Amino acid sequence: MNTDVAAEEKSPVNLRIRTALKDKARNLGINLSQTLEQSLEDEIRRREQLEWVKANRDAIEAYNRRVSERGPALAAYRSF
Repeated sequence: MNTDVAAEEKSPVNLRIRTALKDKARNLGINLSQTLEQSLEDEIRRREQLEWVKANRDAIEAYNRRVSERGPALAAYRSF
């Protein structure tokens, strides 16, 4: 774990999950807080990536059209 992340302030959160799920996690030695944090980080990263693609869709499409019409940049200088 990144030491910067480990040193971050934590705040208590009240959650409700299915009892059977909680019991299985405890029996398997799963740290609920760490698992939740990792899952949230993964979901946040995924959604931020989707937002970036959405915000830059026009530029991405324009670039793809340019490459389709003219080929990749500096293609004339390739030796392969």
